[in-house]
Amino acid sequence: MAPKGKSPDPQPFRVLQIGLGSLGRHIAVSILKRENLSLVAVVDADPDLTDMPLTKLLPEDVRCDLFVSGGLTEVLDRTQADVAVIATSSSLQSVAPTINSCLEHGLDVVSICEELSFPFKKNPKIAEDLDRVARAHGKTVTGTGINPGYLMDLLPLVLTGPCQTVERIRVTRHMNSSHRRPSFQKKIGTGMTPAEFRANIDEGKITGHVGLVESIQMIDDTMNLGLDEIVELPPQPIIAERKVANSFTTVEAGNVLGLKSVGVGRRDGEDIITLDFQAYADATPQYDEIVIDGTPSIHQRIEGGVHGDKATIGMMLNMIPLVVTAPPGFSTMKDLPAPRNTERVWKSV
Repeated sequence: MAPKGKSPDPQPFRVLQIGLGSLGRHIAVSILKRENLSLVAVVDADPDLTDMPLTKLLPEDVRCDLFVSGGLTEVLDRTQADVAVIATSSSLQSVAPTINSCLEHGLDVVSICEELSFPFKKNPKIAEDLDRVARAHGKTVTGTGINPGYLMDLLPLVLTGPCQTVERIRVTRHMNSSHRRPSFQKKIGTGMTPAEFRANIDEGKITGHVGLVESIQMIDDTMNLGLDEIVELPPQPIIAERKVANSFTTVEAGNVLGLKSVGVGRRDGEDIITLDFQAYADATPQYDEIVIDGTPSIHQRIEGGVHGDKATIGMMLNMIPLVVTAPPGFSTMKDLPAPRNTERVWKSV
């Protein structure tokens, strides 16, 4: 008898991947290594990658006969896929046309666009349109990731399950950014002078962490906390007290190691939800921590923290079977079955 979730002739989920940046290339590797997923096409807007063999962008031990395509519509017209995974931008306005095209061609969609995690306040019209298109074509679209999508929103929500009352929630993510990809370290200002950091923040060239507001909104909406104010404080640089070197750069004393971003949800002037995101070179110790003041109070700490890039990929891949089998429409992570490892879950045929 075949294992549960696996037919006698198991069929993998056919995946179209859109986006081959630094993280996207790791996503492709992970898809290729999963038996229950089949990478059927890859698309990237960079003209320098068009028609390039995918293997040229991957480690030597990963083999694949696909070529990178530059035109999404052409690929959608000729490719039989079950789901599109999108890793292109944090901006929902930028990603929405791509999502709609995939839905209209009969694909479910999983994206790590941070603003897609809970778009109903910042982008209500786009969220409404995505839901309408998804329902019209019988497909599902979801924004996921490690943060937002899990550590600072969904996991705190789950941890409140045994609480009779909840007064306050505080989540802290404290990570050594030296373990992250160079593009992430650049995004948080590593190596800049304080003046360069502030200028880049003011000009929008670096944004700090994207998704704190969406995470607070998801928690508030789910728990009906009645927050009357959600504030994302300006990112603050974390300054090196000594020289710190890593594979990305050398940070001189007095320059920027990374940043601290804080989001706060308030009710009647009181901080009810606090999300504290700190990412900087040489941060010690690393941890992810959730403190719930309530009855009973709960203190959950993940020593060593969760590796953001690896976990983001894991969330994306693990959500594929759950999204493909979910009811049509736009769903947030709180609307779907609890995420779990799905590497042994196969497509129903």
